[in-house]
Amino acid sequence: MKSLSKCLVSAAAGSVLLLSNPSITFSADLAQHITVYVLRGEQSPKGPDGHGHDTIVPANYALKVGEPVDLTIINYDEGPHTMTSETMGVDIQIAAGLEQADGSVKPVTTHVTITPKQKGTFRWHCLTPCDKGGHYWAMSNSYDGMGKDGYMAGYFVVM
Repeated sequence: MKSLSKCLVSAAAGSVLLLSNPSITFSADLAQHITVYVLRGEQSPKGPDGHGHDTIVPANYALKVGEPVDLTIINYDEGPHTMTSETMGVDIQIAAGLEQADGSVKPVTTHVTITPKQKGTFRWHCLTPCDKGGHYWAMSNSYDGMGKDGYMAGYFVVM
């Protein structure tokens, strides 16, 4: 799992560049299929407080207006989650992973399709209380709603 976490951290770090560099352009063949991972605190990169926290990675997504986006969301956490953006009209319900007798979690996959209707930058966050092991740090208020950006919150950038 460590190699998966390192790969996801790299992917998440790359997606942050999207928001910090507005001169990035995207080709017409930008894939409209995205795989998303939900990680338990101990699987996730450490936060600024030095602890692992529940995380959805990548946290930021570049989408095309009017074109369907297929999301495959693989949840390695025992709890359900959401990716909710009230301003974009998106409320994705993510099924919980299956907790095993040994304390591990068998991942569960959720498939959804969304179609962005307008251009803009839209914040999403998880509405389901989570990150209990991290004292709910990943759920604490940040910006305009629940969730710490890059953990249980991020952005849909629709072009």
